[in-house]
Amino acid sequence: MHATDFGRTLIIANPAAQSGAAHEVAERLQRFLDMTARASQFDLVLTERMGHAKELAAQAQGYRTVIALGGDGVIHEVVNGLMTQDESGRPALAVLPVGSGNDFAQTLGIEDFSGKDFGALLTCELQRQDIGRIRSWNPASGSGEATVEYYDQTLSVGIDAAIGLGTTELRKKTGLTGAPLYTLSGLEQFGLRYRNYPMSVSFDGAPAERVRAIIMAIQLGPTYGSGYRICPDADPCDDTLDVCYACGPVPRAVALPMFLSAKDGHHTKLPPVRMRRCRHVELTFEEPDYPIQADGEPVVASRIEVDILAGALHVWRPTH
Repeated sequence: MHATDFGRTLIIANPAAQSGAAHEVAERLQRFLDMTARASQFDLVLTERMGHAKELAAQAQGYRTVIALGGDGVIHEVVNGLMTQDESGRPALAVLPVGSGNDFAQTLGIEDFSGKDFGALLTCELQRQDIGRIRSWNPASGSGEATVEYYDQTLSVGIDAAIGLGTTELRKKTGLTGAPLYTLSGLEQFGLRYRNYPMSVSFDGAPAERVRAIIMAIQLGPTYGSGYRICPDADPCDDTLDVCYACGPVPRAVALPMFLSAKDGHHTKLPPVRMRRCRHVELTFEEPDYPIQADGEPVVASRIEVDILAGALHVWRPTH
């Protein structure tokens, strides 16, 4: 069996991922690729700070593949760096999930990677994946210009974003990861902090409607929060955004079971929940400082526009 030919490859690894274990995993990966891959060059760079992975991916000229080794945050940064490159020379993306969420990896069919078995890399194929583009406006910046960034899996506003962003501190306090961490953060947010988020929303240029959203998730892949199936039918290769939003007022006693039922995708038929598909979304928020997350990273904005960029990134995915 021939190994996947990644060509000249840059491995971007977050050494802090998985409580520091990722550094060792990265070095094992480099040795594995040297032994198994066809005659190609593999360079390994460890990130040193927030935003470093984005810079490294943006500067990855002359590579066929960039491997992001870490959690969803590193993958998000690498995607944003790759998307600044001209499409004609843009490297393909491969991911090895060594984080606490790993939703993008699950979407690619990479399950339960422990850092010990790199076998899935031996039989990968290239696939074009959609990428979401976010244009955001933040009056506090004073520039009036839109900030442009990209996401590969999830963008959400409201209590689900607050839950995702809240996991960072909780992880440090509890040591939890994955779905238990996300669920605990959810229970915290549904406690004292429960509220709705008034906003106006327009899909595909239709007249805007005002909603009191509890959650507003605009997905490329089906899951967020380490496996919560918020948009169970979302396909990152279909040139379409999948949206799930729940409109209030909804009492906490109804909203909490609704949130928990999303773990298995059983929320979609509940009365407060609306599901739709589109290619362009505009959101205007009635108050500042709403919780907004893109692939788990915070976004600060009073207004955002989201577009789908069809097949914008080549991604290696296992063929099993």
